[in-house]
Amino acid sequence: MGAIQNYIRSLNWGHRTALQESRVTYLNEFAEFVNPHTIVTRNKKDETTTIVAENFLLATGGRPRYPECIGARQFGITSDDLFSLPYSPGKTVCIGASYIALECAGFLSGLGLEVTVVARTVLLRGFDQQVAGLIGDHMEGLGVKFLKGYIPVSLKKLENGTPPKLMVTVKNDKGEEVEIIANTVIFAIGRIPCTNDLKLANAGVNISLRSGKILSNESDQTNVPHIYAIGDVAEGGPELTPVAIQAGQLLARRLFGGQSTLTDYDKIPTTVFTPLEYGCIGFSEEDAMKRYGPDDIEVYHSGFSSFESAIPKRDNNKCYAKLVCLKSDKERVIGFHYLGPNAGEITQGFALALKLGATKDHFDSLIGIHPTIAENFTTLGVTKSSGVEPKKEGC
Repeated sequence: MGAIQNYIRSLNWGHRTALQESRVTYLNEFAEFVNPHTIVTRNKKDETTTIVAENFLLATGGRPRYPECIGARQFGITSDDLFSLPYSPGKTVCIGASYIALECAGFLSGLGLEVTVVARTVLLRGFDQQVAGLIGDHMEGLGVKFLKGYIPVSLKKLENGTPPKLMVTVKNDKGEEVEIIANTVIFAIGRIPCTNDLKLANAGVNISLRSGKILSNESDQTNVPHIYAIGDVAEGGPELTPVAIQAGQLLARRLFGGQSTLTDYDKIPTTVFTPLEYGCIGFSEEDAMKRYGPDDIEVYHSGFSSFESAIPKRDNNKCYAKLVCLKSDKERVIGFHYLGPNAGEITQGFALALKLGATKDHFDSLIGIHPTIAENFTTLGVTKSSGVEPKKEGC
């Protein structure tokens, strides 16, 4: 915990120093709009400052959401709190099925702790569901327990301590309840945008009534032309830090550098850092079929073993590679999915290929680097439509 907090402090110091060197005024204060061109900021001493500007950029992000259940805020924590605990979390219950919930469950299990994941519906909603299922199977094999179809009802403290002893009650849609004894409960059920305290109505900025996020166009511009929104606070965009960083850079160049390049929100690579990592770009198999129809989609896939696990004979054929291709466009690859070690490193490189419109023939024409995992994407020959088992033998 100490090492992590020191690392975060060093990052914050580095960002503040970089801002100062770039002659950017930094105010560690809360802000709210007075009118479309004026905000008032308030610091920890309750002192206020009025700022008038020609343009505003809203990038306030979001905070983890708590459920409406008894004892949630009193006895539960979120992923934001996990790395600040001064003691081992002990037996842990992760509420949620998002990548944050599964990543937390994975590394806590890796530390030797007993972990239970309580999921309301499917794992990793919005990601490829076949791969999500493989991730769940792998984590179960490592000892992580899953309660699927359940939601939290209440948290009750049974004993004080570091960690304390808690009773967690969950139920399914049939009303059946399960009680779990645990030490720590982590809520990872989504995030809410930090827009409520900005008084956006004073500036006339429209927000989504459903999500509370700010509505903006492809130029990151809200309905008020001189007010922009990027990152997690913007409706419809992916909640990924690198996306917000690039969007901010390109916006600055458009406003002050005479450039016109817009952020490309298509085919953004991302990785889920579960014990067996999952990297993906573009469409899931399900979303591709919804968009283009099943008859226009061909899926090439393979299960295989990573080289480091093949010799000691562990996790045989647990890795998985999938390319989702659009038949009507020369089998252009519109979805890339990889489950296995070093997914982030592998996915980052292939993202460029998809950005440039790579087809299955382009992948086939590559010469693989042997022995690597990435070379499997140069030799995919089994289609899902063939019904052939996609396991690969040997290296």
